Amino acid sequence: MEKKAPRCADCGLPISGTSMKTEDGKTFHKSCFDKLSLGVCEACKTDIAYTDPVIEALGNKYHDRCFRCTHCGNAVPENFHAENGQPFCDDCHQKNRVKTSPVCDVCESAITKGTRIEAIGKSYHEACFADAAWGPCDNCHAKVLLTEPSVKVSALNRFWHLGCLNCADCNENIRIKPFYLQQDRPCCEACYVGHIAPKCAGCAKPIADDRLNAMKQSWHPECFVCSVCHNILASFGTEFFNVQGRPYCKRDIEAANITVLN
Repeated sequence: MEKKAPRCADCGLPISGTSMKTEDGKTFHKSCFDKLSLGVCEACKTDIAYTDPVIEALGNKYHDRCFRCTHCGNAVPENFHAENGQPFCDDCHQKNRVKTSPVCDVCESAITKGTRIEAIGKSYHEACFADAAWGPCDNCHAKVLLTEPSVKVSALNRFWHLGCLNCADCNENIRIKPFYLQQDRPCCEACYVGHIAPKCAGCAKPIADDRLNAMKQSWHPECFVCSVCHNILASFGTEFFNVQGRPYCKRDIEAANITVLN
């Protein structure tokens, strides 16, 4: 009984000459076998022949000759490093870590090992965090550390040690007292009200809080009233009239038949 020739698993034709067999038991013409591909190399984007040495790593296949360090191009060791899906040798991995790692705001070196502390939008080595500061004290100019009690005036982005927050006028410490800012300097309530705050044109008393500026003078809002009816003009918006240095509402201007020249 004549034995039939095996058929090529690729083209389906009988194999009469040299044949090649794969590990899974399939038989091929030599010419068909040479065209077999294990897939596309992730690095060079060409087919990996069935007989080519192949490396499978990072979820991809590579020619053995193509699996190289992304940075220097040298062959990578068996225990290579991977960053963002790319292979790196030991030296380049360390350099890349230094280059891409956050920098400590105190010592200004890269944080590549140990615990990293994040605070106020900055990074610190654990050992350096004790020296982390908000900034210089506006009084003594020494560091105001993040780990010590302090006072911050957000509007000015300035900081004080608790013991350094003194009235710019009398020098009394005001860390637990209400204070005002006079020309960007802290001022205690007693000094501000006593001889710094502007005087109200209506009652002649200091204006410590809300202030209305009108007719080239300062007023408590409740003191800026019509000279006739005494209604508060601030509640009527800006519609008032200056008659010989005195404020009038529109109704009393019209009632007195006063002509106001624009």
